[in-house]
Amino acid sequence: MGFFWSFIQSYPEVFLAILCFVGLSIFRLVRQSQKSSLPVDWPIVRMLPFTVVNRHCIHDKVVDLLREAGCTFMFFGPWLLDMNLLLTCDPATVNHCLNTHFERYPKGREFAEMFDILGDGLLVADSESWEYQRRVATSVFGARAFRSFAMSTIARKVGNALLPYLDHMAKHSLETELEGIFMRLSLDVSYSMVFSADLDCLSMSSPMLVFGRATKEAEEAMLFRHIVPSRLWKLLRWLNVGTEKKLADANVVINKFIYEEIAKRKAQGSNGSQADILSMYMKATLDPNMSEQQKTQFLRDTAAGFILAGKDLIAVTLTWFFYMMCKHPNVETKILGELRGLKSSTWPGGFSVFECDELRSAVYLQAALLETLRLYPATPFEEKEAYVDDILPNGTKVTKGTRVIFSLYAMGRIKGIWGKDCLKFKPERWVSKSGRLRYEPTYKFLSFNSGPRSCIGKDLALSNMKITAASIIHNFKVELVNHHAVMPQSSVILHTQNGLNVRLKRRVAA
Repeated sequence: MGFFWSFIQSYPEVFLAILCFVGLSIFRLVRQSQKSSLPVDWPIVRMLPFTVVNRHCIHDKVVDLLREAGCTFMFFGPWLLDMNLLLTCDPATVNHCLNTHFERYPKGREFAEMFDILGDGLLVADSESWEYQRRVATSVFGARAFRSFAMSTIARKVGNALLPYLDHMAKHSLETELEGIFMRLSLDVSYSMVFSADLDCLSMSSPMLVFGRATKEAEEAMLFRHIVPSRLWKLLRWLNVGTEKKLADANVVINKFIYEEIAKRKAQGSNGSQADILSMYMKATLDPNMSEQQKTQFLRDTAAGFILAGKDLIAVTLTWFFYMMCKHPNVETKILGELRGLKSSTWPGGFSVFECDELRSAVYLQAALLETLRLYPATPFEEKEAYVDDILPNGTKVTKGTRVIFSLYAMGRIKGIWGKDCLKFKPERWVSKSGRLRYEPTYKFLSFNSGPRSCIGKDLALSNMKITAASIIHNFKVELVNHHAVMPQSSVILHTQNGLNVRLKRRVAA
């Protein structure tokens, strides 16, 4: 310190020059940040301030960033923290990474570690493990018995639980937070599909069950892992504090429920009439080299993956769909007209529930759901890890180990991808002149992934959403509460920040 003061006293003009240089550099960087959507590359911390300042609206800021950068941008994190990543919404890059050169971009070790609650399940697996699990899952999801069971489960939950719950809220003119209701419904449906057991999440007298709270806390912890340096959350995990303690506690609860269900099924023995996911997997021909303990772990990871991945994606999409219906009553009117020409089954209370097969002809309904997913993808980004050095179609060089983030949220908002009206909610863009659904390449519309890892449950998810959405629209008028702001949450799942507060009215015609 003495040397420092001695230097200033001896060479004040040099110190003043250095001070002016640093001040002007900071001033230039600040001015640059004000004029451009691109992050400023600061000394040492690099582009981290961009994430911190915009953490509450990060998805929209990434749209602006990629729009200005030409759809691809290299983001540099702080020195020595291994947070560099490539952001992109370029369909050509998506096709390159997820289709033509799929083997070069696995999920990667970092992704599997961030989602360790899923074990070694299909969603995080790579290479031979992924290929094996994909084959088993394809056979299960393609079985007619499972599809029939799944569709009847959805219809039963909608007719016996969801519609009576909404009717209660409508009769008492109660303000209703719709996203929370969809979260409960999706958890109930997912659990029933996996185990043929009911959680009764929509019971009027029951609060959210401990299992539901555990899945919610697990998701919040995994979000935290995405937005902080890996060394920080790994330190918290080692210390077992903060979000990592919550995740560990949630994992205990989730494991308790799942292992108990597996034990019950094993005790009951094989039952040829059961077609839930657990039963179908227990009947499937698994690797004979697996021990009994490994088979149990395999069943656990499969069940956890389906429940945690499936429930939120359905609930979030339905939430944004009904927000769009509130904002675009003309679209709702067209869907109502389409539904009036279809047959439905009548449930206690006089509720109409539509069957999956009957809704195949509801083209405009499905178009509205796809348009919702285009603007509000349930998973706003997809990520991979470069397995080797590579060069992208636009000439960008990617080094081995680089995390590549595909922004689905940005893809739906780029004029060069969807046209000048890309920001408009327009289901008609999905309907051809002949009245059929228009096909769009998966590398342009990435909501169900693309390439070899395309979502196996796409048809099941769409059927789930169509049955639920059609039955609600036909039976109720949904109106947004005045002055209630609805905006995306900065998270790995595109939840709303404030929920979706609505009022419901029973339709007389229903």
